[in-house]
Amino acid sequence: MAPRRAASRAHKPEKPVRAGRITKSIKDEPVKASVSPDRLEDALSANLLQPVYGSPPAWSEGRQQLCDAIPWFRCTQGAMYHSEGFCYGFLIDADCGSRTYIDDEVIITRIGGCCTKDSEGNLTLEKNQDPQNAIVQSIMGSMNSKLAVGLVIGSKNKILNRDLPHRYNVMDWFRVTNVWFEKIGQKHGAKVRFEKLSLCEKSWWALKDSLAPATFEERDFETRPASFECQICSEKSFLLYNEGWMCLNPGCVDFWKIDDALPPAELTFTPDFLLFRHRPDPTVQPHYSLVPDLLSTLDENAADVSTSRIAWKGIVCPECSKCIRRTFWRGWKCDDDLTNAQECGKKCPFEKFMSMNPVSLRVVLDHFELAPIKRAILFDRKFSLPDIDDSSMFPYRRLTYKIEGVGSITHYVSNRAINSRKNGPDDLFVNLQRDDLGLKRFRLQSSLVAGTLTSHFAVNYGMPYKYVVSVDSKGFDEAPEDMLRALGRLSWATENAVLSAGDNYLPPNELLTLGYFEEMKIGFHDDGESSLGPSIATLSLGAKATMLIRMKYKYFNGYTRKADNKSIGTLLQDDPVLKDCMFESERKALKQELHDGEISQDEYDSSRRALSKGRRGKEAPTTIKMELHHGDLVVMHGEKLQKYYEHAVAPENKLRFALTARYVKPEHVDPREYKKGEYSLAAEQIYDGK
Repeated sequence: MAPRRAASRAHKPEKPVRAGRITKSIKDEPVKASVSPDRLEDALSANLLQPVYGSPPAWSEGRQQLCDAIPWFRCTQGAMYHSEGFCYGFLIDADCGSRTYIDDEVIITRIGGCCTKDSEGNLTLEKNQDPQNAIVQSIMGSMNSKLAVGLVIGSKNKILNRDLPHRYNVMDWFRVTNVWFEKIGQKHGAKVRFEKLSLCEKSWWALKDSLAPATFEERDFETRPASFECQICSEKSFLLYNEGWMCLNPGCVDFWKIDDALPPAELTFTPDFLLFRHRPDPTVQPHYSLVPDLLSTLDENAADVSTSRIAWKGIVCPECSKCIRRTFWRGWKCDDDLTNAQECGKKCPFEKFMSMNPVSLRVVLDHFELAPIKRAILFDRKFSLPDIDDSSMFPYRRLTYKIEGVGSITHYVSNRAINSRKNGPDDLFVNLQRDDLGLKRFRLQSSLVAGTLTSHFAVNYGMPYKYVVSVDSKGFDEAPEDMLRALGRLSWATENAVLSAGDNYLPPNELLTLGYFEEMKIGFHDDGESSLGPSIATLSLGAKATMLIRMKYKYFNGYTRKADNKSIGTLLQDDPVLKDCMFESERKALKQELHDGEISQDEYDSSRRALSKGRRGKEAPTTIKMELHHGDLVVMHGEKLQKYYEHAVAPENKLRFALTARYVKPEHVDPREYKKGEYSLAAEQIYDGK
């Protein structure tokens, strides 16, 4: 065993290779440094980035498009896609960390996770990474199982110094050759070395005029970086740096030391570590195709295929290689998914629309019969219990949930007699699939990932209305007859629920239709826009769905949410202190003392902050849980209900429609749009409750 001090001087190459600044690794050529990070913007503007040899096999200008179309990178945030103990895909983008290296065949970078952004927006390690970390284990799992990892490079990368053609560019399959730990600031973090799997072809991201890669006969597969055993922990570590050997075991007292001292801040990789290559190994294989061909596997003649989970994911355009999301109900259109002005001049004509054969109710309903004669309902006592009325709205069963001082939710439970009636829910479900409704997915107005589309398709008829997305509205004169029949049912349900609550009924003048494919859902949100009336009615068609109601975060906790959720945000100026909110009795008592003049506003605010000191805010528990079945109607009534509470809906099978009717206040609409909300129901479209 070589002495530890001797090992640190064992390899001193003549040409130092600086980590994080390399663009070539050809042994006989001089190393060229890339543009420094602080001059990257200047390089971009001055067009100093070097041209690449080819084009990526798949690319995207948006993160969601990439994740929808590439099965080995379903990761809308972060740099690594890992699942069930393995890493499948890795993104090399803006912040790769210190000692990062990229060339035509080798990439060395940090493993993500355990990081937070500092005041300048740079990622810094917040806590130590160790071999038990799930992300580290997934990288090691892929290495030990000989599972190839797909790599993507983003145009914000500061190391490669190449003129990358798109925001996200698929590189190739790589094998994981080394995983080790380094000292990064005051913490220790994991690093990984990737080696391109195919060494016989020139990489598309190589310099345009660079030499072709060496042939297998010319390559040296025998040379390896030296390794030495630590005298303290007895673990072996490769000699990675020209500055000397170090123990790379984070559990060792001699970790990250050269001759018992911390290494210099600037470290350079040894040529042997950068240039060594593994012999081709047929057992090292990827789990997926680098660029999948989804369309060839979809049988359009199978009725349920077009609405299955996989069918609403993205595809890679066979003409221009762009990742395309499924925006339209019927399929994909390449030039509809443009994300920036630069793309607008490069429209691709490719489009693919599915046959969309109607899905039978038998496919989406798991009852022995298509609906029970009378649904037996067992209520979970963890949630609010409704008032049950089996007679006044017969053949419907009416369940009414009352939220004290806020509003009410009325659930009209349907059955076989209602659903099977002519032009009833059974017929509506089939007819809506046959009609060309113009359903689309729209961009969310606010999301963690810019440009994210809704997990449902939508079309709006009547008065314009903007919910979580901006949806162009069609006039009721354009609505299919079945839409108006549905509107008749929703008007009936709304009128009965509102009058039962003793309030004035405002007939709906807007109808939003949402379509859900398999595993689509809508997360917690509210319909509390000031332009809307106090009542919202929904008709459920097709697959069963679970609807959850809960108090909004700020009303449950008494303050707004902070991004880091480690401290309380802004205190509510007018805290309603709703029933079952956090610290309900204490907040109510403080509010009364303020009202009675016993404490000042400053004392009131100080006391409220003291209640939450040392604890994080949390989401309110679900208050109401409802199972919505085919043909059911739900009416949420009360302006305070949408102000203080939010709801989420998750369908459970391949296809569901949710038709929601509201009253949009005319004063919030351009008078030129009024005509869209005008309609007159024919006698057969007016619903009588049977």
